[in-house]
Amino acid sequence: MDGLVVYTITSVIGALFFTLIDLYKCYGDMDKFTYSTMITFTGAFGTFKVISFAFKRKSFLDLVCYAKKHFWNVEYENYGANIMKECMLRLSGIVTFAVFMCHLTVVLHYIIPLLENRGKNESDRIFPFRLYSDLPITLSPWYEILYVGQIIATWPCCYCYFCFDNFLCQMNITAVGQFVILQKEMREICDNHDGSRASNEHNIRSRFVRCVRRHQQLIDFVENVKELYRSVMLGVVILLSFLICLEMFQLMTSTNSNKITTFHYCVYVGGSITQLYFYTMTCDNLTEASLAISNAAYDVQWFSIESEAFKNRLVKDLSMVIMRSQRACSLTIGGFAPVTLQTFTSICHTAFSFLALIRQT
Repeated sequence: MDGLVVYTITSVIGALFFTLIDLYKCYGDMDKFTYSTMITFTGAFGTFKVISFAFKRKSFLDLVCYAKKHFWNVEYENYGANIMKECMLRLSGIVTFAVFMCHLTVVLHYIIPLLENRGKNESDRIFPFRLYSDLPITLSPWYEILYVGQIIATWPCCYCYFCFDNFLCQMNITAVGQFVILQKEMREICDNHDGSRASNEHNIRSRFVRCVRRHQQLIDFVENVKELYRSVMLGVVILLSFLICLEMFQLMTSTNSNKITTFHYCVYVGGSITQLYFYTMTCDNLTEASLAISNAAYDVQWFSIESEAFKNRLVKDLSMVIMRSQRACSLTIGGFAPVTLQTFTSICHTAFSFLALIRQT
């Protein structure tokens, strides 16, 4: 595991270094410079994430262990099992699509040079990513060795780009499922009055205390996720704004290119926008699910309790739960603003504004 981490960090830093060299060499050529900038931002995106989580590795692993112990490897009743099953099916669709789009993007990077090299002399062959050297690197066998080397060195950028976002989606959807289960438990704390009044009051109190403790557990869990992703969220908003802008610009200026290149940019744009949508959608769902706890507390049938003293005490406790639930559990952008679907529209609006400025220049 440590070897894989070292390989990943070394690869993404090396890939970023070579893209920065390409960015410097392309200065003055608008088409090449914007393409190189797009590649640089993509590499910087993955590098920023993997380095951030390398420093937070212990917190990351502790969060995984906590989720396994309290959420994933737990026996649920029928309702809870169905909710968690629906959440996992939804998560599987999101992760599958994100992984497919990212891998398709990087595979096209490797395939396009092979198609364009057909019929060319050895001295004119191109690499997936531009290299600069006075040595005959386009001649065999150095070309083949460097080609494979680029694949090995840049592949970690692919899974670093999506894996941490997918993990966040998993944490969000897991928390959403737990909040939905808690809503049902909260609504039913006054149901099933089959015993004496004393036993009913004891059961209601124990159910309510269990729900409150469960609610506090979920709040702490979301706070841990928020702290883990605090800086990453800020980087996502800043980098994706520029990245989507550059991808759209490349797509608009690639109309004179071959179809495979245009398709490549379509995959780029589609992958980035859908990944951002999934990212913000799951955060928005988490916020809505945490707010819905107040509705569940409001729906409790406290009026069916016979004891006035116990009823009044329960109403006060439920009021406290409602007040606390109205302060939503949400992830934030660097601690400044919550991440919701409005964040998605704001980033897209910013990206299109940058695109309009680039087109005018």
